[in-house]
Amino acid sequence: MFKRILLPLDGSELAEITLPYGEELARRMGCEVVLLHVRGPERQQEYEHIHQVYLDRLAETVEANIKGGQPKARKVKVSTKVVSGEPQESICRLVDENDVDLIIMTAVSTSGLKIGKMLGSVTDHVCRTVPKPVMLIRPQSARQTKKKEQLINKLMITLDGSELSKLALPIAEELASKLKISATLFRMATLVRLLDNGSESGAFVDYAKLNETEKKRVEREMTALEKELKKKGLDVSHIVTLGFDAAEDIIETAKKTKSDLMVMSTHGRSGLGRFAFGSVAEKILRHGEIPLVLVNARAG
Repeated sequence: MFKRILLPLDGSELAEITLPYGEELARRMGCEVVLLHVRGPERQQEYEHIHQVYLDRLAETVEANIKGGQPKARKVKVSTKVVSGEPQESICRLVDENDVDLIIMTAVSTSGLKIGKMLGSVTDHVCRTVPKPVMLIRPQSARQTKKKEQLINKLMITLDGSELSKLALPIAEELASKLKISATLFRMATLVRLLDNGSESGAFVDYAKLNETEKKRVEREMTALEKELKKKGLDVSHIVTLGFDAAEDIIETAKKTKSDLMVMSTHGRSGLGRFAFGSVAEKILRHGEIPLVLVNARAG
């Protein structure tokens, strides 16, 4: 499934924090790495060679890092492309024309805009337009690259019970299988809310029992899914919480399980506010600490 990875770069150190993740996936999965630089249409063509030299030097470093000082390591192809145009359209076009399977981008804009309602116009456009998984790397994630021998050791897969959220499963399964890592399935059972409207209509409702029943129902579904994935040879477990704030539970569970990468599905229609989890995903992007793979519904 993952044969070619695209890393868009703009010449900034911020964009280059994606490189260690691209190198690790290439080394452990045998993927081709494509380094892309899009020069603006206003730039003179005679400057194209400067951008090409920049990518060529990076490609040499990436190749050396993938081999990791092992002369007998299998060779992984690292190619470069310099194109002219608007970054959004150029990235989307290159993905279509080159059978790219995964895009790795920085989760901030080139102007340094931190994660908020929009990750930056280019990243947001790619996330909602390209029918391919997009891995978003945060600056704080990049600080961990020098502390770990392997960047990705444990996967977390977030679900909400919808068929749309399950579209992330094939991508997560492929990553867990090829990287030979364990995975944790997560789902929150929603607490029944008692709305106090001044009446006594809810006085005889046993909400504790309702919540217990709901959690057991979700547990049964997750246990069945866990067994299904184990039959495929995956090292997988599951966690079910009971609460109101799915984003908070997801972030806390990622910390407790020491996950290195999260995978979740998106609607991919109208920007980052339209995830399967709605505002939940936006909160995860803003406050989470680990890289996130977004699986566009069309990719699934």
